[in-house]
Amino acid sequence: MKRNKWVIVMTWISVLALFLCVAGLIAVAQGQTKTGSTTTEKTTPKQETKKSDRFQVTGLGDSLTAGVGDTDGKGYVRRVVDTMEKDGTRVTLSNLAISGARSNQLLSQLGQKEIAQQVANADVIFMTIGGNDLFRGGAALEDLNTAEIQKNETAYLKNLEQTYKRIRELNKDAVVYHLGLYNPFVDVKKRVELASIAAKWNMDTQNLASKFSRVVYVPTYDYFILNGKKYLSSDHFHPNGAGYQLFADRVSSVMTTDGEGEAK
Repeated sequence: MKRNKWVIVMTWISVLALFLCVAGLIAVAQGQTKTGSTTTEKTTPKQETKKSDRFQVTGLGDSLTAGVGDTDGKGYVRRVVDTMEKDGTRVTLSNLAISGARSNQLLSQLGQKEIAQQVANADVIFMTIGGNDLFRGGAALEDLNTAEIQKNETAYLKNLEQTYKRIRELNKDAVVYHLGLYNPFVDVKKRVELASIAAKWNMDTQNLASKFSRVVYVPTYDYFILNGKKYLSSDHFHPNGAGYQLFADRVSSVMTTDGEGEAK
């Protein structure tokens, strides 16, 4: 009789222990679920800021990209943008060109934080540089020293190479449209020599540009071989509105061929 009571007591103790064990496992499971929920909530990455749906155009270089000489104040850059907008592309323009800039100054400008950010955000970059390195504000008209001109070109090409590299460091995807030099001095005694020098600089620039991904050299030299005066402003150096329109038409044509300039 006593043995039976002992068996019954032990059975109930076992059942109670089993019940407590099951209850403990349930509590642990609930605690892990809550903890897991909390952890997931903390580690969820923040939503990335949506990239602007506007096409970013950045201008770099000298007075030609700045549009000096155009009485409408547009230059070729604004004219290209106007064409893009007429085609339905929403464009944001940041023209950072500085009148009188030389290649070393453009390279230095790209070291500035604000400028670097604009370049990094660009979808397309328009650039002119080298005219002030070559013509030196008209000084080349008086001195066509071959050694000096070669020295200037060597420095220019070195700066240009570093400029291309810097742009690619900041932005590997944007297409760079580099507009070449033209000879504005169409009615001076040394026009043939100047034309030859400008042509050589253009050839060397084009060869350098071809070594870099998504850098497109756009020629402008041919517009001024004949009827050059027709496309020059009153300062006889910069293009007038008609001259800039020729530049814009060529750039727009090249962009269309390359598939650039379309809304993203």
